[in-house]
Amino acid sequence: MKANPLSLVFGMLLGMAATAVAAFKLMPKLMLQVHQSRFGFEETVAAIEEAAKSRGWKVPKVYDIQKTLQDAGHADMTRVKIVSICQPHHAYNVLQDDADKFVTAIMPCRVAVYEDGQGRVQVAEMNMGLMSQFFSPAVREIIGKSVAVEEKEMM
Repeated sequence: MKANPLSLVFGMLLGMAATAVAAFKLMPKLMLQVHQSRFGFEETVAAIEEAAKSRGWKVPKVYDIQKTLQDAGHADMTRVKIVSICQPHHAYNVLQDDADKFVTAIMPCRVAVYEDGQGRVQVAEMNMGLMSQFFSPAVREIIGKSVAVEEKEMM
């Protein structure tokens, strides 16, 4: 049986379109990890800060997003904080090559703590293991292994 070239092209295009749609739908769920905290809001923020510091990470800033939005007139905003964490040795190693310095756009690592509409405390962070796959082998090694593993231990 001889394949119709038009059917072959149509099948390939349909397969590519289905793959693109699936990737578009799945990527947000794969790129970000969200889990419910077993602690209250402030306890969760404090636990993340302490876990980072106890492993030699720095906490350069904790952003109070709720306050920022309330100050802008959005009084009904639930609690939201973003904890910036940085492991100086990993950051230094990532930034050794000028070709990799664009990675600073996602540095330092950030962990979001927020209350959902039901009052549950949620923690969200980037899936560093997956994210690292888009970078150079050196960055992939540092972020994909060291950073991803250490962040997972902290959460």
